[in-house]
Amino acid sequence: MPKNVIAGYYRLSMEDDDIKVESNSITNQRLLIKRYILEHPEFSSYEYCEFYDDGVSGTTMNRPGMQAMLEKIKQNEIQCVIVKDLSRFSRDYIELGTYMEQIFPFMGIRFISITEHYDSKDYIGKTADIDIGFQSLLADFYCKDVSEKVRSSLMAKKNQGKYATGNTPFGYTKNEDNRNELLIVPEEAEVIRHIFELSLSGQNLTQICRTLNDEKVPTPLEYKNQRKKQNRKELQQEHKYWQPGTVRAILTNESYLGSMVYNKSVQADVGGSRAILNPREEWKVFENHHSAIISKEVFDKVQERFFCKKPVVRKPVQYALKGKVYCGYCHRRLRIMKLAGDRLYYYCPNQKLNSNNECLSGSISNELLEKIVLEEIKVQITKLADLASATEEQRTIIRKKDKEAMIVERGITELTESKVGLLEAYHAGTYTKEQYMEYRRQLEQQISEKQMQQKKLKRQLDTCNDLLNADARNYESLLQYAGFEILTKEMADVFIEKIEISNEKVIDIHWKFNKSDGSTSHSVTTILQHPSADEAIM
Repeated sequence: MPKNVIAGYYRLSMEDDDIKVESNSITNQRLLIKRYILEHPEFSSYEYCEFYDDGVSGTTMNRPGMQAMLEKIKQNEIQCVIVKDLSRFSRDYIELGTYMEQIFPFMGIRFISITEHYDSKDYIGKTADIDIGFQSLLADFYCKDVSEKVRSSLMAKKNQGKYATGNTPFGYTKNEDNRNELLIVPEEAEVIRHIFELSLSGQNLTQICRTLNDEKVPTPLEYKNQRKKQNRKELQQEHKYWQPGTVRAILTNESYLGSMVYNKSVQADVGGSRAILNPREEWKVFENHHSAIISKEVFDKVQERFFCKKPVVRKPVQYALKGKVYCGYCHRRLRIMKLAGDRLYYYCPNQKLNSNNECLSGSISNELLEKIVLEEIKVQITKLADLASATEEQRTIIRKKDKEAMIVERGITELTESKVGLLEAYHAGTYTKEQYMEYRRQLEQQISEKQMQQKKLKRQLDTCNDLLNADARNYESLLQYAGFEILTKEMADVFIEKIEISNEKVIDIHWKFNKSDGSTSHSVTTILQHPSADEAIM
């Protein structure tokens, strides 16, 4: 029998660090929770695991340690959660109440907060004391108050010319002796100057990216990793290229003039990660804040290339496979372009960013791709129709086997009753001992045969039910598209997860419906083998 598991959760936020609450340190939270467990013998047989988040606000549940613990809870690997106080778990009183009153009770999770003397075991079928709700509400108010104070404090520092922002622009790093001062990173600064030179030479964003990628210049994220030895998810990707958006952000960044630009955005929610961009006239600029990388003359010339053009307003293009077609090499979503006659073609944006890569080259007709996908969907509909028919046949077999099993069960009951009657007749003197033994042997042999038949039927029924359960899916929503001659957006959304196209023009369709083993089914078609395909490849 598996042991029950207790999870200790600790959290220390930036606000806690600012106000120097030593008792809230991760170490002290760990000691307090372990002491609590030792003082309660009922936990002696429990296994212990721990999760923590350091420097993360309690107003959001999107914390690495928290998410790891909740994932273990979903997998039924944790039965009890202990925290030092409610604010360690969450400072959002609505979120906290949802977990305490709904999610944890539903999942059978015991929740304990030591400081508040709260144990959900004491509130089974009841609502927590008003003190608990009041304390969580105070925690929420406290967090909003602290957040506002921190925000005001940071703004005051910035107004004084202190660099009080977590991230630094590419090309700069914080002075280790004075964290409010920016220093130039020479190697990165050379890359920035090179980008400005390329822009002044007449290259557009895509051409600059292609030059940087051909020269194998590391991206800003790679440079940052070299300096800070990070292991971010983005750095684990195999193909990393300079992108037009990255180059544009560098070419329009006033930080390279030596100015500190701030108040560009405001946080949408306290503790949240979403920011709302402020109007440009509300931005604040502190000039001559740090050493410049680019001269004002060069910077202004580059800005003319961006701001002298009138913005082009394009109407959104609607097509059935929108957002579903990807490059088979870099796995980036393919873009669409409209040519004469409103014809649509797919192309990989990364193909233009590097001279030597294996991304999809050229472009592919959306009209042709939709025809191929529609034909593949028709094939899948035929297979699903056959499977639905086979499923009904399986149900018929099960009903037949059930009847046979009932007949066998009645036969075993009748033979058992006959065996009892035979014994009574023997005691009444109807049969001799030899006759009784012979008749009993015959009955027992018939019962044994019936029982063997019963076991065989049970195995057959189990097999049939397993097959039925494996294929017991409702295909009505898919089969309703039988007979369609045009691929629609609705149809594509129902059937297709995504489509990948390789440089060899091979289509790999990932279907939304799954096989019985849970793996996503695939269908591979080669465009070049399709009639009139050559006309569609440019």
